[in-house]
Amino acid sequence: MRLRLRTLLLGAFAAGGGYWLWRYLQPERSTLVLNDSVVIITGASSGIGRAYAQGFARRGAKVVLAARRAEVLEEVRSEIEPYAADVLVVPTDIRKDSQLRALVSKTLKKFGRIDIVVNNAGLAMHGPLQGEPLDQIRALVDTNLSSAMTLTALCLPTMLSQRSGWIVNISSMAGLMEMPFHVVYGPVKRGLISFSDTLRRQLDGTGIEVVSVLPTYTDTELVTSETRQWLHKTGFSIDTPQYVVERTLDGMLKHRHNVLFGGQVTAISLWFHRHFPRLGDLGVRAFMTPEVMALNDDTLPEVEGENA
Repeated sequence: MRLRLRTLLLGAFAAGGGYWLWRYLQPERSTLVLNDSVVIITGASSGIGRAYAQGFARRGAKVVLAARRAEVLEEVRSEIEPYAADVLVVPTDIRKDSQLRALVSKTLKKFGRIDIVVNNAGLAMHGPLQGEPLDQIRALVDTNLSSAMTLTALCLPTMLSQRSGWIVNISSMAGLMEMPFHVVYGPVKRGLISFSDTLRRQLDGTGIEVVSVLPTYTDTELVTSETRQWLHKTGFSIDTPQYVVERTLDGMLKHRHNVLFGGQVTAISLWFHRHFPRLGDLGVRAFMTPEVMALNDDTLPEVEGENA
């Protein structure tokens, strides 16, 4: 029995060491692989979406900007045109299937291919479930999850014929840690993570890769001044949209399935949450001070491209 256990442990150690060595010896991929790639970005008018547009453009991609605010998209176009390979602006309400079809059709008409889809557009909401307007609950589900599924479904035939492509879904660490007052936002973001994982398995061997990006607090329009003060006082970090983009690109180039944020504090909290759920419950109870409850007892405004 002892010999068998020793054999199993040695085998596991050897397998782990072999995998680490294989990953270590893999050549680093150059960002030049993005040159002239056609990238569709939803929620591109502000926040993380705008930063994605800048990040991909700086690497020579052809960028398709999608959001509802046409005038703001034109501002983004003017920002990135000096260094982007090309830019296409398509004002789009992603909750309308006809407009998503038009987005894909116009992209293919101009560029003839689709290489990367960044499902970034989203709304945020927090507060007690019984106080949430029913129309806003449905709008959040449609915007953050249903639209990502629909746009991906519309782009997949082209990617499958190319035998290449990337689906980048911008979720949130809130999708992995059930927190009070995020009873709509959190489960919807978890659904987006599950969508990514399921789709990745379906597309295995097709040349199409799927990655989930899970930010924590990000410096966008949705972070109020009160929240900023609380984050600073409690020692939590707040990432810039540019940092989220650079980490995403690094994760894509290294073929990571998930790009996580939040540092060691979040990683430790997540570990306890998974393996010791009762302790996780106690931790959340201690965390929900009156100050935190006051910060969360409100519905956030509707902003495209937030994904904080």
